[in-house]
Amino acid sequence: MADPRKTAAAGAASSASTLILLQICSRILTFVLNQLLVRLVSPSVFGLANIQLELLISTILFLSRDAFRTILIRNECLATSSSTMGQVKISGARKGSTNSVHNLSLLPIPIGFTLTMAACTVYIRYISPEAMRFVPTFRVSIALYALGALSELVCEPLIIRAVRLGHPTWRVKAEGIGVFVKTTSTIATIVIVPRLNIASLQTYLVDERATALFAFGIGQASYSFVILAVLMVLFFQEYGVSDTLDLYIARPDSLRGAEKLKGTTRTIWFDRRTLSLCATMAQQGLLKHCLTEADKFAVARYATLEDQGGYALASNYGSLVARILFQPIEETTRIVFSAQLPALDCTTNQRTSSRPDLSEDAVERVGSMLCGLFRMHILLACCMTAFGAPLSTPFLYIVAGPRWALETSAPTILAAYTWYLPIMGINGIVEGFVQSVASEAQVNRYSRVLLVASAGFIMALAMMNVLVDRSNVMEFVLGKTALVWANAFSLAIRAAWCWSFVIAYVGRAATNKKHTFDVSPRAALPSSSTLVMFALVAAMLRVATPTLMPNTSQLSLTAHAGRWSALRLLLPTLTLTASCLATVLCTVILVERHQLQHALRSLGRAGNQTRKSQ
Repeated sequence: MADPRKTAAAGAASSASTLILLQICSRILTFVLNQLLVRLVSPSVFGLANIQLELLISTILFLSRDAFRTILIRNECLATSSSTMGQVKISGARKGSTNSVHNLSLLPIPIGFTLTMAACTVYIRYISPEAMRFVPTFRVSIALYALGALSELVCEPLIIRAVRLGHPTWRVKAEGIGVFVKTTSTIATIVIVPRLNIASLQTYLVDERATALFAFGIGQASYSFVILAVLMVLFFQEYGVSDTLDLYIARPDSLRGAEKLKGTTRTIWFDRRTLSLCATMAQQGLLKHCLTEADKFAVARYATLEDQGGYALASNYGSLVARILFQPIEETTRIVFSAQLPALDCTTNQRTSSRPDLSEDAVERVGSMLCGLFRMHILLACCMTAFGAPLSTPFLYIVAGPRWALETSAPTILAAYTWYLPIMGINGIVEGFVQSVASEAQVNRYSRVLLVASAGFIMALAMMNVLVDRSNVMEFVLGKTALVWANAFSLAIRAAWCWSFVIAYVGRAATNKKHTFDVSPRAALPSSSTLVMFALVAAMLRVATPTLMPNTSQLSLTAHAGRWSALRLLLPTLTLTASCLATVLCTVILVERHQLQHALRSLGRAGNQTRKSQ
């Protein structure tokens, strides 16, 4: 009978490339459909939906489920519980787990219900913009977002079991379908519903804002319901209706061993050690969420709805690379790390008790994957910082239209995001590694690092605000981007500590000297010739683009004449960009070809070597 830990590891590693490909396709589709959505709503409504309402639902979901998901997909959960529970064979959808561990995956549902009611009530009464409280569909939209949050929390036991049973692609498929339905239903509601001659609807859909808010609520609820429906269908097909529905019933375990010799049996509903680690991770998660969403909290509190729209669009496009590439890689590697690596105390070189053995093959696979991913991220960082800032305005003009490119702060914020995103990408991998293998003591240690990062964010933001107030030059340089730079500084502190943790873990885990891996920042840097090429391209674009770009009045006038007239004005800038991009690609292919091939093979090799070891 196959070891369930090996089943999860094989499923995670062998599907790494598939997971990344599925998520990339899903996010590209989302981007294409969002292009239509951006042109249908005003900046104020777009800002409300993508800053305030997204912040509301992300807070509910993150605080309710993130700690449980992070811990329960780890192999240590099974090892911990199996050492204390009687060996009861469990088959079907509960296979590879114990009841006391599985019961923990049900906790996000009641926690989320309570948090949803409290958060939505507080938001409606005290936090929401005064102007939006009188929109007829405002409360309906909040209710739809709340229903969507609860539906996603109901999915949580299925998502955790899918990963533990070796089916991590199920969630990606469900989310891909959900994203498509979310965007199409939102667009359809905006375009079609106002044309329906239904008196009850016309009472609520009195203007563009009311229609758009209702549409965003419909889209969010549709997304969540579709994810739940797809996961249910997949589980029904694989394990049957009764076994799937049984996942939502809490069942106890009986503690045997020494107690049984005395003729007694102890009933266990929750595995204490795993629950303690979940609680520790939840405490850390609250602080991490505040740090991650600090910019949205500040923008939602102090910026106008129009400025929120510009910030939302810039962060939307700025995080496009993160959503399309970084996030799939982060989520996939987190599954691989959780499935293949145990907790290892980097200060004592001792594994925590009752942990699975750490194989040299696992260290080799993960070390090779980390080396490749770090190098790829550094190359992408060079591309983003070289091309992003000088081309933010023409990019937004082409993809979002003149209103967003010329009348909002989105281009300036997007330019700053191109420096923030590389740090986000690296941090996603190294922080995912820490959360996948850290012991409870190490999680507590990282919580202190988060406190330092929080202080760094506040200090950096305060310092930049002082500089902006005292200097016109600094106001021109920083503008409305101080939040982005403060976030980048805070995230860099987190990434630095996590990267040092990765170096220490890999160094102590690689007992075989033939399989040592240099995962330091210096090893991830491209060759000097590649770095020089990126520097020259960055300098050329920053000098030439302001000269070649038409001014704002020309672009505004040409926009009314038609899209092609505007594109003709941008043709010199686009030609220069294409030439620089071709030069960079040729240099990377010629100089970095072998390193890139190694990086791409590392994901596939993880799956192949895992299958051979079964």
